[in-house]
Parts: sequence; structure tokens; C-alpha cells
Amino acid sequence: MSNKVLTIGSAGAAGGLITISGATNATPIVITLGAGHGLKNGDRIAIAGVTGNTNANGEWTLASVGATTATLVGSVGNGVFGGTPRVATIFDATPGMRNHSAALHLWGNGVATLLLEAFESYAEFAAGNNAQLGIVPAPVLSPGLPGITNTSASAASSSTVASSSIVVAATNQGMVMEMKMPRYLRASLSAYTSGTLGVSVEA
Repeated sequence: MSNKVLTIGSAGAAGGLITISGATNATPIVITLGAGHGLKNGDRIAIAGVTGNTNANGEWTLASVGATTATLVGSVGNGVFGGTPRVATIFDATPGMRNHSAALHLWGNGVATLLLEAFESYAEFAAGNNAQLGIVPAPVLSPGLPGITNTSASAASSSTVASSSIVVAATNQGMVMEMKMPRYLRASLSAYTSGTLGVSVEA
């Protein structure tokens, strides 16, 4: 059986690697995606933070994926798009299953800090913390590699986000590391200097 590659997106600026800038008030909803998202038909994503057309929030399977648009299967629009959406990749289908190990690939020529945030419920993803379930491990299992800082959420009262922060420079571009797939994984860039950085998961 061949491995499956799930793209977590790419970016050439600070911010999320998968971004949404529009959602039609239609049935089904068609979202506007940032270029370089790397998504394909059948991929699963979670969306939070949309205002107005709030029915775009939730967990979705994608169809009719193009360079900058995708359809949310089973959705029904309910207003004018607004807000600042956050997007996460969902790992809930074989072989990309929650708690399974996978190879995390970094590609491109970006110089930035990559933040991978792990969540185990939609409510936590929407809130941007792990305060409900508490004990959530950092996604990367190779903390000894250069430039990686892992933070795990350890108490249900904590607003800490389980995350792996990876300083990406010329010395570690193209690096492959082991990760444990959470149910939701959100990737973003900060301390951006130059280039484009992409992330994919092979399971």
C-alpha cells in the first residue's frame, strides 16, 4: 500500500499556512483559499472564526478543489462572510489517523519560525487553547533535532496550546521528522524573513 501525503499548506508571509478570505452565502458554501494551500478533493479541514456566514465554521470534507477555491460538502450559507478564520487539517481517516505516527516534511526556501498547534476537540481548536481536555502532547516526536521547542498541555485548567515551534533556516530546510498526528493540526509562520515554506505529512 502506498503512503498518503496530506498537505498542511504553504506560505510566503507571516500567518497561517492555509488561509480563507471568503465564503459564499450559497448551498453549498464555496470558500476562497490562499494560493499554495495544497488541498485536494476529500481532504478534511476545520474552520473557526468566520462571522456573518457562520455556517462555514465546523468540520468539512472538501470537493471541487481548485487553485483558490473549494466547496464545503453538505454546507448551507447563512450570511455575508466576515471575521478572521483559522484553519486546521483534520486527521480522522486512514492512514492519516489521530495518534498514529507520520513523517512531517518541511519544504521550500522559507526563513521563519513554524508553529504547529495540536488540538483534540473542535471546541479547543475554535478557542485556540487546550483548556478543556488538558493533557495534549506536542505534535513533533523529535525534540532533540535543532531548532525545535515542544510545549505540551498538561492540565485541564491551562490555556496552554500544545505545540511544536521549529526555527527554519537554510540549515534545516527539507528536514523530515517524526510526529504523532493530533485530531486537528494548525500550522502558521512567525518571525518571517524570506522565501516560501511548506509543510506536508506522509502517513
